[in-house]
Amino acid sequence: MANPLLAIDLEKEERRIIAFIRRVVARSGARGAVVGLSGGVDSAVVFALCVRALGREGVLAAILPSKHTPSGDTEDAVRLADAWGARRISVAISPLVDSLISAAGSGAVKLARANVQARVRMTILYYLANSRGLLVVGTGDRSEELLGFFCYDDKTRVVTIDGPKGIDELAAGDIVFSLDPQTRYLVEVPVEEVFQFNYRGKMIQFRSRSTDLLVTPNHRMLIQTSTSNPKSRLVFRTAEECLRLQDTVTPLPSGWIGTTSLPRAIEITFSQRHIRRTIRMAVEDAFYLFGLFIGDGSAVKGRTTVPVRSRLTRLAYNTAHRDSEGRFVMITEEAGEPHMKTYDTFETVFSLPGYTKPEARMRLIDILDKYGIGHSYTRDTVRIQSRGIYDVFVQCGVGARNKHIPRWVLTYPSEYLLQLLHGLKDSDGSHADRQNVYYTSSEKLKDDFVQLCFKLGRRATARSRGARSPVIKGKTINTGPSFEISFQGGQHHQRIVDNRYANVVEHDGRVWCPSVPPYENILVERNGKYMFSGNTKFGDGGADFMPIAHLYKTQVRLMGKHLGISPGIVSKPASPQLWPGHTAEEELPAGYEKLDIVMHCLFDAGGSVPRAATEGGVSRAVAHRVLEMNGKSAHKRALPPSLRPSSG
Repeated sequence: MANPLLAIDLEKEERRIIAFIRRVVARSGARGAVVGLSGGVDSAVVFALCVRALGREGVLAAILPSKHTPSGDTEDAVRLADAWGARRISVAISPLVDSLISAAGSGAVKLARANVQARVRMTILYYLANSRGLLVVGTGDRSEELLGFFCYDDKTRVVTIDGPKGIDELAAGDIVFSLDPQTRYLVEVPVEEVFQFNYRGKMIQFRSRSTDLLVTPNHRMLIQTSTSNPKSRLVFRTAEECLRLQDTVTPLPSGWIGTTSLPRAIEITFSQRHIRRTIRMAVEDAFYLFGLFIGDGSAVKGRTTVPVRSRLTRLAYNTAHRDSEGRFVMITEEAGEPHMKTYDTFETVFSLPGYTKPEARMRLIDILDKYGIGHSYTRDTVRIQSRGIYDVFVQCGVGARNKHIPRWVLTYPSEYLLQLLHGLKDSDGSHADRQNVYYTSSEKLKDDFVQLCFKLGRRATARSRGARSPVIKGKTINTGPSFEISFQGGQHHQRIVDNRYANVVEHDGRVWCPSVPPYENILVERNGKYMFSGNTKFGDGGADFMPIAHLYKTQVRLMGKHLGISPGIVSKPASPQLWPGHTAEEELPAGYEKLDIVMHCLFDAGGSVPRAATEGGVSRAVAHRVLEMNGKSAHKRALPPSLRPSSG
């Protein structure tokens, strides 16, 4: 009889897992699944659930015994596959393991050989899957703390190059942002797959002025190993592990390499006073002007009507009306009266009053003078009449609500994007009341500005502001909804989450997470607050999906009985059989019946060691040992440690 703390509705859980298997396989476009059958309860339960979900033709049972595998386990696996009518294939792995070890050098110790066996099995499973269009199904359960799904709540969004996308918007192929843990630079990577689940249980919430995150307890947080050294190593730690820390330090990018082969000058062809010219404007100058225009500029296309002597075009007049000596002759129309002619006009206007933004105004004029771009100015504006100049700036949008940063601009390296930020700050980002705050009524610009900040290694937070009607000098000014983005004034490489603001909450709804190799972390947003955190897949990718990773070993056994799997398999001691006589529980301080309760109390219910020991019927030393084992195995859930490039 299972402890009430681990009680589950087996019928409901079976339906939920089957629906999950069907959904994952369908979305991947795979033909089915391959399951490594060991003869143990975990793989037996996963295999049975897959057959019920996909049919016997949709499942391949792979039986991969080593010379240490008891014959009874292999026979159980064969009988199970045949009883369920699925296809099966058997491959003896010991000759492959022996050949590999022999080629690499003799003298392999027991644990090293065991690790080779595990990886050979994985290699065979992926060969079988890839050659047949199948997915590899993981058979790990929660008790073994193998691979699993590490999920966000449905209010969390993933930041893409097109802005944040939520649970029903993000799709495979979308380009998102990851942090390269070795270089600390921001990188753009495609989403491989998106997983969704219905989840009822505990979640951990981290909330502060700059943080808002709601994740499952096993979610992997990307954190720094030191709270004081911003260049310390990055590791993954579960949310429940972070909950026990005083502070959680999450990283920010060092910058953005971008596309290094881009031109360092922008060609602009334009005409003024009937003279056509082409200039090469340095990217730094162009980006500064883009920033000013996005914040305080407008591109105005209009029409004007003026009196003219002739209806002829200038070219026709110049080429056709000369006397015998080549001199121009006066053209007099029939009535001798001037005619009205309508022209298209193109004007670029910068609203930079000299009395509020003198430095930005002066730098703008200096840049225009530097490149010989004609302009005029009033007390409040600087104006440029030219179709060519208009075409350059209209890329940034017409109208305040349509302003944005052109996509090609954001592909430039950080050193150039910094000038864009300066221009934006000098326009709508410089205010006497609040420094390092940018205001815009464009949602697209809000998303672009946040992306810009992270590419420059700056943290940003955004909030919506409703329509307002402030009274200024006795006059009511009606404004529409807008966004306020706060950002760091200088470059910082860390953010500290004070865990006093973290707590465990109940959740009943959808959770989700994308698979984003190879760095296995993503930039996420929740309620306008952004941070880098872990995602679903990591490590060596030992499986494509994990149907029972949320179930403890005792719950898996109950599911096995429910599915009609033979009692001999259900009650068999867990064993990876990495060496003769090896069992899983010989490495554990107690049996799974007790340890599952201890782990539930520690990692799901947010309980203390004394409570976990009492509920599980073990000593406090055993409960402490569980915590210790969890910590020591954390490296399996983290990226390998590495040195940063030497600066000297």
